[in-house]
Amino acid sequence: MEGENLPKIRKGVTAVIFDRAHSPYFLILKRKKEWIGWEFVKGAINENESEEDAVTREIREETNLQKFKIIKRLNDIIKEFSTKDGTLHTHSIYMVEASMNIPIHIPKTEEAEHSTYLWATIESAESKLTWDNDREILKRVIEEIKTS
Repeated sequence: MEGENLPKIRKGVTAVIFDRAHSPYFLILKRKKEWIGWEFVKGAINENESEEDAVTREIREETNLQKFKIIKRLNDIIKEFSTKDGTLHTHSIYMVEASMNIPIHIPKTEEAEHSTYLWATIESAESKLTWDNDREILKRVIEEIKTS
């Protein structure tokens, strides 16, 4: 059958949350489910959900942040990765501004994806982020912040 070996594709969003008033600092989460390391807020887009709605939902689910501002979608960069089941994930990247003075609440349930969070400097975020594509996204967001 034609197309039988094509990977399943799952569209998602990645939110790079930053606080411009403090240097800037970037919110990164420590993953504990499926793998261990540091990443940005991210997740799949649900059926009949817009990208912006998915960004808002994922931020609230993963951090419980209620006050933040979606600045823009970065149209010239996407994040792609495959999971163990062979699914190809393609994420649109969003810049999101928030205050690091507002408390973050990581869910403490058994099925929670993350164990903790960090508001990281550029250098700290670069060294802690687990995946190269997240470090590339960080560089792109930094360029965007500098020019805005």
